[in-house]
Amino acid sequence: MADIGDWAGLPSVLIVEVYTYLSQEDRLAASAACRRWRACLFHPSLWSGFSLELNCFERPRTNFLANRCGRFVEEAVVKFNSRSITEVRECLRILRILSENKNLKRFSLQPSSCHIEWPDNEFYIIDSYLDCIEKLIHTARHLHHFSLGCVEQLQVHTPSLLPLLAQRHASTLHTLHLVSVKEDSQNYGIVDLSPADLTPFRRLHTLSLDYDYLNADVLLSMTEPDCTCLKKLLVHIHGVEPDHPHIDNATWRQVRRMCPELEVSLTLLHSYEGVGVLTSILQPSMPLVSFRQYFCSRVSVAAICFLGSQLSEVLRELEIVEGMPGGNPLYYDTSSPEDPFVMLAWRCSELHTLRLIGLELSASDIIAISRLRGPRLRQLDVALSCLTHSIHEAEESMWVVPLCVMAGKTREFCQQVSESLGREWWPLSDRELPSAILDDRADAEKAYMGTLLTDQNPRLSTKH
Repeated sequence: MADIGDWAGLPSVLIVEVYTYLSQEDRLAASAACRRWRACLFHPSLWSGFSLELNCFERPRTNFLANRCGRFVEEAVVKFNSRSITEVRECLRILRILSENKNLKRFSLQPSSCHIEWPDNEFYIIDSYLDCIEKLIHTARHLHHFSLGCVEQLQVHTPSLLPLLAQRHASTLHTLHLVSVKEDSQNYGIVDLSPADLTPFRRLHTLSLDYDYLNADVLLSMTEPDCTCLKKLLVHIHGVEPDHPHIDNATWRQVRRMCPELEVSLTLLHSYEGVGVLTSILQPSMPLVSFRQYFCSRVSVAAICFLGSQLSEVLRELEIVEGMPGGNPLYYDTSSPEDPFVMLAWRCSELHTLRLIGLELSASDIIAISRLRGPRLRQLDVALSCLTHSIHEAEESMWVVPLCVMAGKTREFCQQVSESLGREWWPLSDRELPSAILDDRADAEKAYMGTLLTDQNPRLSTKH
């Protein structure tokens, strides 16, 4: 019988090499062989990054990983319930560990809410958060990715964080997320942030910024010859000041010429004002690939028509989510006999995602959209309670009734859409909708925070 050998006697470098060929589960199983193999399990080369979740189920694992690997991993995403005082305190502990990490290259906060619930008797904790973030920036040698997770309470300190980032990481930072989420778009402060604050970052290929701070000077500063070509620009719109500088089409044309790969995503959040001025914000040369609006209480048919006519070659995603107080979907009026969303589906050759929640929609229009896009429409989300069916009783007499009260018509509708999309499809039931759609007292953030944070979340090279 062949000698199985002394596995414990293998050199550490060879054990680590063996681990690189194993999955995470197999590594854990192999580490049970002996103490030497367990010691090699946490070699820095095997833990290039991780996602830390602070809920009660994941906390023991998170604490173990943070203590063992938090001071040498290159990538860290911290996910926590920002309305839980326990998780807020635990997040601070994780930040203290990460602030001692010289190897850290990619850092992201992912709170459950744009608002962090500080303990009533511990107002100093926000200062501790900022101290840790500043220390993290100062300690890390080469930050590539930095995200504050849309938290307004941290975003207001951007003017003090940007100079430190510029001093330490201007030559290496390629992804910078500074956007916030403001549930009260009518009442918030605007910090002193100028184009000069962003000028030092010449290697950015991804930038997210609130519309309050976006202007022609900021855009043009990203197109100078010594800058890396910007590839992604994420913009959040809340309130819009009457004197906000207008970005004309000539500016966008120049930006697009200098940054031919640039893709712009525009998101309106609780922005009634923003919808009202959309037609002045949108420009024919804007490389807009994604348009979203959440809880803005109205729809600009003119803006939807503009998207379909002027940006039809670039638009890929359109998402509108509105609340339905009393169960009544939002009605949008159009003077044209053609529905604007049907025309958009016809004209936008790259459109693959369409989510229309909380709008009154005709079932026949959804059927038309599914036929126009076919299997290329990878995601089509509409709510059953928002769909209507037209009944023609006479030549000029028509009744509009909710589709959900007609079981036979509902089955026929789902079958027709499924056939056009080439897959089984059905509209969303009320149980599948975010609670804020039907209950205006519910937290609206749950309907969009996941999507917004996904925009910012770096791809972990090795997920643990």
